[in-house]
Amino acid sequence: MALTGGEALYADMGHIGRNPIRVAWFCFVLPALFLNYAGQIAHFIDSPDLEANPFFKLAPDWSIYPLVGLATLATIIASQAIITGSFSMTRQAMQLGWFPGVRISQTSAEEYGQIYVPFVNWTMMVFTIALTVGFGSSDRLAGAYGTAVSTTMVLTTALLYRVMRDRWHWPVYQAGAVTVVLLAVDLAFFSANLLKISEGAGYR
Repeated sequence: MALTGGEALYADMGHIGRNPIRVAWFCFVLPALFLNYAGQIAHFIDSPDLEANPFFKLAPDWSIYPLVGLATLATIIASQAIITGSFSMTRQAMQLGWFPGVRISQTSAEEYGQIYVPFVNWTMMVFTIALTVGFGSSDRLAGAYGTAVSTTMVLTTALLYRVMRDRWHWPVYQAGAVTVVLLAVDLAFFSANLLKISEGAGYR
């Protein structure tokens, strides 16, 4: 989640710039994540419970509903990052001739990255509803989510290799060495998450 949260921040780089993202990440997000995960580990060592959610076990019983509300808001923010990132990727794909032309609305006269793509927005809504109905429960959907995240990590590593070769002009052995190390982690995570597919919609 920390890695994908970082990717979501960078997906919005074209909207708010890199400096606000750096300040938010290093001054607030990273310390908060570190303290939260350290607290979860400490609590689990003190009282191991594989069935309970470690995030909610950190807090007293009276705070469960506020935490659920906070988690819901975090989900909304994360989904907004995905939507805006999809808009930006669609426009870039159109400019490169990799995607058919669709209508793009410029929503700001000052910020170039502030756009709205109706086709992408409605398509994502339809697929989101279909996935929700198809999987039927958050537990089954979590398995597919892990696979989707790990797939993104593998693709990001592959794209990084192209950047190292084409933009940074690294030699093959140097770019390959970095890619192999990253892929070793990514593919291990990806393979582990493939086992969760059996928990998906087809096995209800």
